[in-house]
Formats: sequence, C-alpha cells, structure tokens
Amino acid sequence: MDFGLQKRRIYFWLSFTLLILGVFSWVPYLVINIQVPFGILTTIINLIGMYLGYLSNNRLLALSNLIMVFSIIPVIGYIYLTKGYLPM
Repeated sequence: MDFGLQKRRIYFWLSFTLLILGVFSWVPYLVINIQVPFGILTTIINLIGMYLGYLSNNRLLALSNLIMVFSIIPVIGYIYLTKGYLPM
C-alpha cells in the first residue's frame, strides 16, 4: 500500500471524527439545555478538522468542517430568539 494513500486515509478519518465531535459539541446548548461553553470548542476542533480534510484531498469534508467553524453565528441567533439571552 502506498504510504501517501494511507496518510490521506488517516487524515480523512481524523477530520471526519472532528466533524462529528463538532456537531456533538452543540448538543448541550440545543438539546439538553445545559449552559456550559462546549459550543466554543467547535471553532477549535473544526478548524483542525478543516485542515486535515484539506490534507486528505477531500473538499467536501474540509468545507463541512469550515461550515461548522462558523456555525456559532446561527446557533447564537437561534438561542437568542428562542430563549432570550446570548449563551456567552
């Protein structure tokens, strides 16, 4: 097996795992109603995931992680409109 292909596969699965962790970091805010700052983790986690998606030559995965980096904006708007305060 080619070493470059194996490395890209590792980058792909690491990026996919970080994407899933970024999605689950919003669960305390949106589903469980626990007000702890786990949502801020999505900016760090998914920024690393975007870079790993870029290294794995998968544009869709890199773009999905980039969208999750900026997902804090609509989530804060949703929380403000439904609960009446900013979650910071």
